[in-house]
Amino acid sequence: MEFSRKTLAPVASLFAVALTLFQIYSTGGFTVLPTPIQRATHLALVMVLVFLWKPAFKYREGAEPLPMLLLDLCLAGLALAIGAYVVVNNDALLDRLRYVDPVSDMDYFMGISAVILVLEITRRTAGLPLVIVSLSFLLYAFFGQYLPAGLKHNGILHSDLLEQLFLTTDGIYGVPLAAAAGMIFAFVMFGAFLERANMSALFMDLACLLTRRSQGGPAKVSIFASALFGTISGSAPANVYGTGTFTIPLMKRVGYSAPFAGAVEAVASTGGQMMPPIMGAAAFIMADLAGTSYLEIAKAALLPSFLYYLALLAMIHFEAVNKNIGRLPEDQIPPARSVLIRLYYLLPLAALIAAMILGRSVVSCAFIGIAAVLVLSVFRAETRFTPARFKSALELSAKNALMISSCCACAGIVVAVIALTGVGYKFISFVTMIAGDNLLLLLICLMITSMILGMGVPTSPAYIIVATLGAPALVKAGVPVIAAHMFVFYYAILSAITPPVCVASFSGAAIAGANAMKTGVISVKLGIVAFVIPFMFVYQPALMLQGEPAALLTACMTSIIGVLGMAGGLQGYFIARCRMWERPLLALGGLALIDSGSLTDLIGIGALAAVSVLQLLRTRRTEKPFAPHL
Repeated sequence: MEFSRKTLAPVASLFAVALTLFQIYSTGGFTVLPTPIQRATHLALVMVLVFLWKPAFKYREGAEPLPMLLLDLCLAGLALAIGAYVVVNNDALLDRLRYVDPVSDMDYFMGISAVILVLEITRRTAGLPLVIVSLSFLLYAFFGQYLPAGLKHNGILHSDLLEQLFLTTDGIYGVPLAAAAGMIFAFVMFGAFLERANMSALFMDLACLLTRRSQGGPAKVSIFASALFGTISGSAPANVYGTGTFTIPLMKRVGYSAPFAGAVEAVASTGGQMMPPIMGAAAFIMADLAGTSYLEIAKAALLPSFLYYLALLAMIHFEAVNKNIGRLPEDQIPPARSVLIRLYYLLPLAALIAAMILGRSVVSCAFIGIAAVLVLSVFRAETRFTPARFKSALELSAKNALMISSCCACAGIVVAVIALTGVGYKFISFVTMIAGDNLLLLLICLMITSMILGMGVPTSPAYIIVATLGAPALVKAGVPVIAAHMFVFYYAILSAITPPVCVASFSGAAIAGANAMKTGVISVKLGIVAFVIPFMFVYQPALMLQGEPAALLTACMTSIIGVLGMAGGLQGYFIARCRMWERPLLALGGLALIDSGSLTDLIGIGALAAVSVLQLLRTRRTEKPFAPHL
């Protein structure tokens, strides 16, 4: 029998199941392992799976050279050896005096090997951008002392760098990997069990049923399905492919252009990472870095994420009415009864949310959700877990965690260099020097920085990098901690739809068969509210549901109206087709309403009221019907 990667499938399956069972054992309340052992074992198993499942390069099926396959087996063996080295020497690593005790030759070998393997698994799972960023920081660590004043550091010993990267829990095994090996994996597992129980299919069917009579319905299906699915997947490109393969062809079928269809799916999928109750993986990391509870993060993100999706819904509705785009085809609408009798599939989400509200830890909430899935699955044959299906859920959990864990370990390299060289403080000083006392200029600088550092990089490591560099600068300027972290979090996410490197938009364009850059430009237009809101909630905490009830109610009402106005101005349609001068009036009026304040609210309401009255009068004169309901 010919030896190939398929031959290794049973071995890979065994390691995948082992990884998930180890996670259940180490984070599910069965035991408390020492931190280095838990993280090193997790990363070792992740590296083994990447080398077994993902070839170094793309080959035609069966065309992978045998030497490359054998090399991957050797790398998998080395990954296990690195994990075993940390586990066996755990006591010595904990007792050593940092930067005082000598670094042995074996420490050097294992540490350098670990860094190289982490960079390689990141390249295989997420591509080159994060690898390039990490290598740039490593080069800065080695040669930064030769740079001009203001950028240079004092020079660091190679032994100190290796110790920071490998022999402590401040580098590869640092906070990012801790999140990946803890709460993130637990929620990835929750999503995998929902998927293997066929419960996640309800999201798409429910979206189709809710939008069955709405004009431009397929695009609205994309919004609802992506918002629901995105809370489970936590990855914008994965979300695009998870729901877009169904929604994008439907959108094109009823009349949306290919770039618009791809952009709608990209924007809807990206928003899933900021949509409570289960946001993207970066939100769990934020809870650690910001020193607050995940429930507080979800609460702060609730209104901004609602406004994000409301703006997208309004814009695609106005597009549908303006261009007379059709409804969802009858053959795609599931029977109402079949959806209603499956609504109890949402109970695991309800159980998870209830556990959060009751103050349970994030990891235990995820396991409660998984337990609910297992219990509820027994009531129908289509959801019931057989041994094979249960094993498949364990495998899928491991497979879906590979990219996140790889990238978090790689982000640990960046964090280690920032801490060791002090470049974070230099960055803060540089940005604050440019901005001076002008908070708006500081926000603009950090917005640009966040989007540049996030381009092509998965959300979690992108957020870690910009939070390490940018959030302290905002806190220093007097911005509340949660608002500072949410600001950079949003722009790290939005880099997925921001040209020139907009991976979510490129994924949508690929499915739609559209021009990638045109799809990216439309994505920015559709997601424009998300680009504006972070500035607003820095100045107006009420948008993050912080403050007095009256202020919160006013902020909710005015921001909702403002979002509709902005959507109408951008799409050129509100109650009727807009005249040229009405579009900026609607957009600016909407913007004024989002920025909560008595004067701005009056200006915004006046602008929107004026346009509404004029368009209603035009509509009555032409006897054109009012725009159909959303």
